[in-house]
Amino acid sequence: MVNNQNIIFDEELLKKYSKSGPRYTSYPTAVQFHEGFTADSYCDWVKTSNERGGPLSLYFHIPFCDTVCFYCGCNKVVTKDRSKAAPYLDRVYKELEMQSALFDTERVVEQLHWGGGTPTFISHDEMRALMAKTRSTFKLLDDDSGEYSIEIDPREVQADTIALLRELGFNRMSLGVQDVDERVQIAVNRIQPVDQTLATLDAAKREGFKSVSLDLIYGLPFQSVDSFARTLDRVIEIDPERLSVFNYAHLPELFKPQRRISEDNLPSPQEKLEILQMTIEKLTAAGYLYIGMDH
Repeated sequence: MVNNQNIIFDEELLKKYSKSGPRYTSYPTAVQFHEGFTADSYCDWVKTSNERGGPLSLYFHIPFCDTVCFYCGCNKVVTKDRSKAAPYLDRVYKELEMQSALFDTERVVEQLHWGGGTPTFISHDEMRALMAKTRSTFKLLDDDSGEYSIEIDPREVQADTIALLRELGFNRMSLGVQDVDERVQIAVNRIQPVDQTLATLDAAKREGFKSVSLDLIYGLPFQSVDSFARTLDRVIEIDPERLSVFNYAHLPELFKPQRRISEDNLPSPQEKLEILQMTIEKLTAAGYLYIGMDH
């Protein structure tokens, strides 16, 4: 965060535009795709991209989770049946072949990310196969200079999986934490002792991961300025290289699991703004640089 930067919020402006919009985790955003955007439209876009040249970024969505977090608005399949991943991955392999045929073969993949869901839901053999297929269809970097990252659920992963991911070429990871307050964790159905997060961080350091980011969410049930400040104090002690702190969007009409969260327990818009301002100030004081909104 920029240490000499003062963040000033215009409350009237915030009230005027107080509505949900698309996140820019990926771009173009989902709202850019419509019935008029056809396969031909996409191929034309790729042609223009090839003419411009430059490196590529690849995102792989592994949608499976064995439990549901009530706040989650991601595209997910909740199941304990690990065999469900195989037919999905078969389709991912076909997609890799289709996409690689469109792009110039010399364009290097500088950024690669596995998200979810829970990417480590798939087996070690499936991880090896997916990365091998990616390397056979796209030009990946083999000198560890790319940004190859993966989302990790510390409740799900063991040290041997971290070692395998490093072997496969991953050098960055983001750990889902959301909040260390037990009351909040119970309310969102994500019980995760800090020790699990620390064990994953230690494994990542041993294996030589270049960067570890922690994901936090503000606006969850039972959060307050004081409670989230305590979470931030604990996170600052953990000392990750990066932090993603983003706003919880309560849209139970769109995301069924969110119906398990009582609106009465959510902080008000004003309280969320105060949490955000406190977060910016506290992390700035701890030496972090504020690089913008969203993930």
